[in-house]
Amino acid sequence: MKKQPCTSPFACTLFSMILVGVSIHLWGKGETAGSWGAVAEQKADPSSGSAMPPNIQPIPKEKSSLLSAAQAGPSADSALHAANPEAVQEVEAGRRAVAYASWWGFDPQDATRALQSALRSKAKKVIIPKMPTAWIVDKIELVGEKEIVFEPGVEVIAKRGAFRGKGDSLFTAWNQSHLKLIGPRATLRMWRADYDQPPYEKAEWRHVLSLRGCSDVLVEGLTLAESGGDGVYLGAGRRGEPNRNITIRNVVCLNNYRQGISVITAENLLLENVVMRGTRGTPPAAGIDFEPNRPQELLTNCVLRNCVFEDNASFGMHVYLGAMNASSRPISIRLENCTSRGTNAGSLSIVNRGGPDEAVRGVVEVVGCRFEDAGQMRIVVQNPVNGLQVRFSGCRLADPSPEPKPVAPIVFRSSSGDEQDVGQVRFEDFQIVDPAGRPPIRFENSAGVCLREIHGQILVQKGQETIRYDLGPEWLERHFPCDPIRQLPLAPLDRLRVVENKRAAGALQQLPPHRLRAEARYLIFAQQNDLVQLEMAYQQVGRYQGKLLRVEIHSPEGRQVQSVELPFQKTTSVEFRAPETGVFQIVGLPGLNTLRLVRSSHPAAIGGQRGFIHLLGTVGQYYLYLPANRRLGVSVAGEGPKEQFSVELTDQEGRLLWQQANCDSPRSILLEAQEKDRILQLRLLRPKEATLEDVYIQFRGLGALLSFQPEFLLYADPPSPAKK
Repeated sequence: MKKQPCTSPFACTLFSMILVGVSIHLWGKGETAGSWGAVAEQKADPSSGSAMPPNIQPIPKEKSSLLSAAQAGPSADSALHAANPEAVQEVEAGRRAVAYASWWGFDPQDATRALQSALRSKAKKVIIPKMPTAWIVDKIELVGEKEIVFEPGVEVIAKRGAFRGKGDSLFTAWNQSHLKLIGPRATLRMWRADYDQPPYEKAEWRHVLSLRGCSDVLVEGLTLAESGGDGVYLGAGRRGEPNRNITIRNVVCLNNYRQGISVITAENLLLENVVMRGTRGTPPAAGIDFEPNRPQELLTNCVLRNCVFEDNASFGMHVYLGAMNASSRPISIRLENCTSRGTNAGSLSIVNRGGPDEAVRGVVEVVGCRFEDAGQMRIVVQNPVNGLQVRFSGCRLADPSPEPKPVAPIVFRSSSGDEQDVGQVRFEDFQIVDPAGRPPIRFENSAGVCLREIHGQILVQKGQETIRYDLGPEWLERHFPCDPIRQLPLAPLDRLRVVENKRAAGALQQLPPHRLRAEARYLIFAQQNDLVQLEMAYQQVGRYQGKLLRVEIHSPEGRQVQSVELPFQKTTSVEFRAPETGVFQIVGLPGLNTLRLVRSSHPAAIGGQRGFIHLLGTVGQYYLYLPANRRLGVSVAGEGPKEQFSVELTDQEGRLLWQQANCDSPRSILLEAQEKDRILQLRLLRPKEATLEDVYIQFRGLGALLSFQPEFLLYADPPSPAKK
């Protein structure tokens, strides 16, 4: 119906005053023009056919002064966003479901009280309006069952000089549910550069948004910038609860200190159209990092769709599963149509470590993704064959740099001390655009393990030439043959016996200097009722911190005889009375620091329960017993190019059997069986061209045993063959 003009000046004036009255009534109720539909839905009479709310109230006297301003035509924002105690009371009385945070009194110098009060109120929906200046706040705690709307152009900025706590975040939600944070073109920002210098204590946990054990959360449209930690942190709740049903959509994580997003524990996580850009500060410095802290945490049904990783100091996407094991719930991560580009220091990294039967299982799928990192385009996988199933489908790697730095676009890795072979990856419809035509795969094998279970096909486009690589066992054997010692099994130390003992027990004697890292296991022979006396030093490495170190003493039959706690960076006396005759095991786990047996009243040796002995900065000679008709594999490895080692192996007559000098990658020897017993000497020497630090010695075919003197030698009987 065509609108009719006013028939008289009086009618026009009256109609205008009615409209102004309605508008002022709505301002007082906290509704914007955009919220009119919600107001009408709550108050309009459905039978009236009108969107106009019924029961229009008279204009209060205190608001009559707004008439002239309204008639003059300026925006209603100044009135709508002013402090409004009456509206606050109505919110708390349950008569309003929608509130403006400014009603609690906006302070341009510190708006913490107003914003926190609004978010703790009974309002189901809280609108953060765009004010003349930014919302400057200290730490804010989020409450569930609430929708929070940031108007376009809103900035919420961390108060400078605040956030002194190492874990202080801009917004934090602990164990909350049904929470929405909506803010197209709104920004939540901190001061990354401030937190990286005094008076702030260095830390990596000052996040923009920290969700801990939350459920049914939507974060949409926001820019999360300049944190002292992550743009978004998804951590465990107060009792270890995972985050569940989390959606992050159309969000930009910009210039954060540690990660754009860190996912510690989550089930049913969707990231859609999220940009993670410009991470700089502290490692991992990735666009996104999936990294649980405990085995019981979850990475289940995590989907990234149409996401972008751009210009991060490290990898665009990083998956690190070192804290998980076979007891963990299998993980499931899927990347769909994601892009890694710009100057990321790498495209994608997947790290899953563990010994036999220890790696977490699950699936990582990468579908339809593009990797276009300038000069650094590479995918790195370190995954035991008994761990994840990793699948690439319909992906394209295309480094735009004419001189890419990585030796190969796809790198498989092992770390020194790893026991399991690496692999379990399939490539389907996988293309590499590489003008240099580099081999597509490189194996950086610090542990000396095998590369296995790599399947599928890779096409390398070199100019106009297409090179096809058909992957499988034959291709792997041709390009990455296994170390021959891998054919021998690892032997446990469950059945120890003494084969030589010419050293008398008695007074404490100094042992050659050495340091054991990660696991320290000493083997002591004592007669029943002997008083065994030891001196043990729990020593620091670098700046790694330590507390009390628990050391356990086990009998020859495996029973715990005693346990003691060693103070950090001190030498401690330990003694026990041997309840029986035999070889006792003294075991401690110093982790990144070291444990050393300084003096002993009884003959002693070093053992490795699972084939490995991990030494730090150790030189000298050690002795081992090789019985007749037994084969032995020995491997020695360091920690990479900056840490080297030199080693010699001689027989009892002094003949040199093996020698390696200044090595930075694993070296091994396979000794064939002979008809006589042999005593071998293993000498560890300083390299001439680099630092001697971590050295890993692996034994296969025999138990890992090194004696300090040739007068005391041990042998671990192999397990009895299983009965059929």
